[in-house]
Amino acid sequence: MSSLFPERSAMRDRILTSGRGLLWAMAALPVVPALAAEVFYQPIVSLQAEADSNLDLDPGVKQWVEGYIADAATLIGIATANTDTVIKPRIIYRYYPQASADDRLEAHLDFNTDYRSQRSSATLSGSIQHLDEFNAEQTSATYNDVNPGLPVGTDTGKITNGATRDSAYLAPKYLYNITPVIGVGATGQFQVVTYSPSDQNHNNYDYYQARAYMRWAFTQSSDAQLGGFGSKFDSTHLGNSSTGGGATLDLNTSWTPLLSTKVSLLYQHTSISDVTPAPLNISVNAWGATVGTIYKTQLDQFRLDVGRTISPSGSGGLYNVDRVQFQDDRNLTTRLSITGALVGLKTHALTANIAGDDRKYAQAIVEMRWMMTRYWFVQGGYQYAFQKYQYDVDSAADNRVYVQFGYQGLARER
Repeated sequence: MSSLFPERSAMRDRILTSGRGLLWAMAALPVVPALAAEVFYQPIVSLQAEADSNLDLDPGVKQWVEGYIADAATLIGIATANTDTVIKPRIIYRYYPQASADDRLEAHLDFNTDYRSQRSSATLSGSIQHLDEFNAEQTSATYNDVNPGLPVGTDTGKITNGATRDSAYLAPKYLYNITPVIGVGATGQFQVVTYSPSDQNHNNYDYYQARAYMRWAFTQSSDAQLGGFGSKFDSTHLGNSSTGGGATLDLNTSWTPLLSTKVSLLYQHTSISDVTPAPLNISVNAWGATVGTIYKTQLDQFRLDVGRTISPSGSGGLYNVDRVQFQDDRNLTTRLSITGALVGLKTHALTANIAGDDRKYAQAIVEMRWMMTRYWFVQGGYQYAFQKYQYDVDSAADNRVYVQFGYQGLARER
């Protein structure tokens, strides 16, 4: 790839290097002593044994595979009078005696930091990941615990044994309140995705989006945000690119201290210039609409997202992603908890030249955790995954059962 696009390859390396440096610098900043700063650590380590009926979601040969997973993470929090920061580094080693090509050491770095003052607020969230494709390209039913708003549906669903995906995601947001009712703000979204190896099914891409908006708080618990945005997508492996622009409308409501909702509407005009599989220059109008709900109590936490978004993909272009996702975490007793989660996706390419990767995908999880002591736990669960491409006759499904033993430090007391 680098011989075909040397300038883009060099630029990508600089972006990734600079991005990693920025994130590690951010992680190091809170370590500098600060007045009235509260720092807490929550280590989480576990060992898991699992069995999968079709680990790679292969529509052809199906075989039960046993696997063993070691997982180590630390939740690091830094709080001051005006800021809250959470950083979660995590490493995972997966070992499959019958499918050694899927053995992999994976790494995550998730972070989220919030700043607030009398007139303004700012958020910076993101994630850096190095994953095996069978995890990176299959959307998890459960939300990211540090950044539940991470993009969903950007995966291709296609898996090459032994291949990996590196990705970096960064999302800044800023709001300045001119008056208690009127405010102005800006948001950004930056994604860099690299596959190793890259092929016709997995195409490296960069995606950037910037949005400016005006906020109107029409009650103490509700506000509306009207904005305009511009975006740029480059499939660096294929040479395909898209430039978009449009308008957004968000309605946010806190119905009670426990229940909040968000309704988002989007219109986007996209100019597409493709080189592969055939030259194509076209303009496309598309829309998106989503509804999100969060409900929290001391015993229960429920999150739901339904609707359509426009997302970049390693398949080589932009896709409409129709999605339903929910997760319910409930404490049955002081020691026993249960989690149920579901995600369903239907993806459709904005242009017909890449429509061969249109697909339906679903994953469901049910698991229970018992705290044997204050720190040690045992957890067991069942996961089902289904996938079918529009132009494939056969579908694929996987059944996974697993048991996990682990240690979890105490959470921060608020």
